Amino acid sequence: MKKVQLTVVLIGAILFASCTDNSAKLKKLNENITNLESKIEVQNKEQATLEANKKVVTDFYQDLFGNQNYQNMDKYVGPVYIQHNPNVADGREALKEMLPIWLKDAPKFKLNFNLVVAEKDLVFVQVITENDGNRTSTMDVFRVTDGKISEHWDAFNTFKKGDKSANDNPLF
Repeated sequence: MKKVQLTVVLIGAILFASCTDNSAKLKKLNENITNLESKIEVQNKEQATLEANKKVVTDFYQDLFGNQNYQNMDKYVGPVYIQHNPNVADGREALKEMLPIWLKDAPKFKLNFNLVVAEKDLVFVQVITENDGNRTSTMDVFRVTDGKISEHWDAFNTFKKGDKSANDNPLF
């Protein structure tokens, strides 16, 4: 009888220990799942912000440059706007004044975004435009802060009609 009781107690202890061990493993597994869910949620929010930033920039570019709706500047550009193009002063009003000068006599047009990439708070766009046989490739970088454009850099290259390239590669 004592052997049976001892066996039952021993089996109970083993079962209890295995249950306790599994409880600890289950608890750790649940913690890992919670951590992964949190990381996925953060990544989803970051991706949504990147997509929203890309949309702000491409909508801005099309609306103001392609459609020439200069009155929509405040919709896209924040109250603080730092400009790295040496031809334009800082501030959205300066850009609003320059756009009609740059686009004087230009028809409205649909922009060709060759590249749109977002990383952190920056959006990179590469646009190809053609005018009178001249093809211009422009690379713009925009900083987006709180859903509005707050800073801008650009670089461009024009390949004029009749120019000969030293290679067969397009500008981009």
